[in-house]
Amino acid sequence: MRVAAVIRNMLMLAGTLALFGSANLLASEDEHPKHYEWPVTPSAPKMQTLEEAAAKSDGCKSCHTSGDAWTMHKSTAVVLGCTDCHGGDAKVVAANLPKSDPQYAKLRDKAHILPNYPGAWHFPSSANPKRSYTLLNKESSEFVRFVNPSDFRVARQACGACHMELIEANERSMMATG
Repeated sequence: MRVAAVIRNMLMLAGTLALFGSANLLASEDEHPKHYEWPVTPSAPKMQTLEEAAAKSDGCKSCHTSGDAWTMHKSTAVVLGCTDCHGGDAKVVAANLPKSDPQYAKLRDKAHILPNYPGAWHFPSSANPKRSYTLLNKESSEFVRFVNPSDFRVARQACGACHMELIEANERSMMATG
């Protein structure tokens, strides 16, 4: 009787794996990854001048206007440019172009780090898809840094110059295991 129960459980497990495994295969066959060559963005510096930080933000601020904060830090003593944390290309400027202009989309895509799986991200929408954490495992580290510099996969590069102790403590935290 025990053998029958074990066999039944194994068959149920095999059926479950076949069902979900095939669904994952079908989902991944729909889209193949795109590969991009992104500019190398160095790790965020511990210190820099206002001019250096501004050079890393000028192109970003040509579209991301007054509604966006200069930096996530409340203290004005912290001097960071947009690409210090997010990466991307701050040399691209799209000033005075309407969003309906095809040139605007080209410049936006050149400045931003694009996902390898744009269909999964409903690109160019800014809404995150369901299961975005798992989807980010398939993406480049440049894209992870672009959408969330505090993600543990890239936090050392984006925030480590000033916050390494916090990053290391949080990586070992029970809250980081999920």
